[in-house]
Amino acid sequence: MKRTLLLLASLAALTGCKIEDAEYFDPTRNGYHMFLQANACLADAAADAARLIQFNEYYSAPEEEREHIHNRWFYASRIVDSGDNEWRIIDCNSELVIRTDGRPLCEDGTVWRYAYAGRDYAENIWPTIACRKSGLDTFYGLELPGQARLSFTAAFYDRPQENGMTRYWCELRIEGSGLCSEHRDGYGAGKIGCEIVEPLKYLSDRPRSFDAGKLNLTIRTDNKTYEAEAEYGAPYSVSISYGQYKNDYWY
Repeated sequence: MKRTLLLLASLAALTGCKIEDAEYFDPTRNGYHMFLQANACLADAAADAARLIQFNEYYSAPEEEREHIHNRWFYASRIVDSGDNEWRIIDCNSELVIRTDGRPLCEDGTVWRYAYAGRDYAENIWPTIACRKSGLDTFYGLELPGQARLSFTAAFYDRPQENGMTRYWCELRIEGSGLCSEHRDGYGAGKIGCEIVEPLKYLSDRPRSFDAGKLNLTIRTDNKTYEAEAEYGAPYSVSISYGQYKNDYWY
């Protein structure tokens, strides 16, 4: 709600701007605020999706290989089998609960439900991730309680480093649309309509950022609809188009 109030205040300030205050005038600031909320929602969803894809590597592996996979993807986490097809990935500041229905995520038709422990929302609105096979290709669908529906493909990469270590990461290519809530659980009045018009590229080792992609954003308030376009550039940079204006930001 706070983000929504700030956005409305910013819109009001924009309409009352005077010519003599032009040195403080940022005509794309409202579009940037819309982007920040959408980006936070999408980046959280992408980080969760990458985590789930990585966990499937552990979950679907033979017992003798799990320690190796744990050390690759979850060396700072504790993985707990809670029974009844429920697993937990426990970190110092969060606990991700995953309900697998007893099937690896990489099997066609599998649907996993997931949530963070301590979040006060009903189980029937837990986000879901589902698998769909098409020939040799594997696609995943993500449904969020804020009514956003995303589809993506995933690829794993590794690269030797100069110090002899190997860098591992997961890359997602994301499409979709829906409402991006200001809260991870989907509650809250402030929701930004978001359409991915050019696929997003997400790297699991670069949180809260996309390396490529373009968004169309909308918000409706006081019977008016405001629109913006956001195009990702270099890491943590974005170009915002709002009305007839365009500007670049770091975020």
